[in-house]
Amino acid sequence: MQKKTIQYLIILLSITTIISACNEENPVNVLPDEVAGNYVFTEFRFVPDAAAIQPADILDTLVTANTYLRLIAGGQFILNYQFIGSNEAIISGDFSISLDNIRLRAAPGSEARLVSLLLNSPLDLKRVFDNGEEDSFEASVQKTVDLESYSSRYAGVPPVRGTLRLRLVRATN
Repeated sequence: MQKKTIQYLIILLSITTIISACNEENPVNVLPDEVAGNYVFTEFRFVPDAAAIQPADILDTLVTANTYLRLIAGGQFILNYQFIGSNEAIISGDFSISLDNIRLRAAPGSEARLVSLLLNSPLDLKRVFDNGEEDSFEASVQKTVDLESYSSRYAGVPPVRGTLRLRLVRATN
């Protein structure tokens, strides 16, 4: 009888452990290699809350062939970009991933380059799935931007509140 009680307790403990592992407070471990690869921007724009101010399409100012995000299996990223008429540049750092999001944290000293792209660190991107397959990363970030320092097209426009919209899709090689 005592042997059956011990077996019952072992089974009960095993079931409890499995159920608690599925609990929302116990996140599933997602590895960086699951998202490793190159991602291209399909949307990168700032939409001011003020309707009188035209949205800033950052992609219009970039050499899109030289602008992409590379996620490395070890948990590092490289954001390669090139403004039209300028040299290529990079921003590097690390990233963490969860079931729903990816968080990019730029290396110290990258602030000026991030600002030139209207980005902040950390940058949280939502993982978007289509039919169970990862389709893209997206972000919709409320922020105040000095568009005049971004482009002479906005000369005289004071800093304005709006939404930075990003969408990146995995590059097909």
